[in-house]
Amino acid sequence: MHPTNTPAVLVTGATGRIGRLIVDRLLDAGLPVRALVRRPDAAATLPARAEVFTGDLTEPESLDPALTDAGAVFLVWTAPPDSAAAVVARLAARVRRVVLLSSPHRTPHPFFQQPNPMADLHAHIERLIAAAGPEATVLRPGMLASNALAWWAPAIRAGQAVRWPYGTAETAPVDDRDVADVAARAVRP
Repeated sequence: MHPTNTPAVLVTGATGRIGRLIVDRLLDAGLPVRALVRRPDAAATLPARAEVFTGDLTEPESLDPALTDAGAVFLVWTAPPDSAAAVVARLAARVRRVVLLSSPHRTPHPFFQQPNPMADLHAHIERLIAAAGPEATVLRPGMLASNALAWWAPAIRAGQAVRWPYGTAETAPVDDRDVADVAARAVRP
């Protein structure tokens, strides 16, 4: 526990593009932060004020030390689906609030209505969380602007046309920082 008795917030994906931003925002707000990493060497990029725990979503029991006395979890699913039910059950038994970074699978935009195993997985995890009963906030941002770096930047640098499956469909990529701002606010006690 933090000296102020404020329960810690566990951030999964803490070294990822959005998770890392959330860690900073929560620390800047004076909240105790636990950063979950799969590899201890990845923790070198995290601020010293973040308490680092090693764990893996494919091994649900590995989360227990990081969940002890935690109040909330930011969950970004980066694992195969097999352990999702066990992880969600552990979270629901130990924390009051879960904030899930999901996908816009409920958005009617044609791009997001294509068959997509990741969207199916996110919908499944959303249902698991709803059934388990913790307070929950589900974030479903559209395309992340940072993804465009990998998708569009090479073509732009090469002077080529940017190809998109729905050329007439409007898109509005969301900045990772905006998603992190919303997530950090939603996960606060």
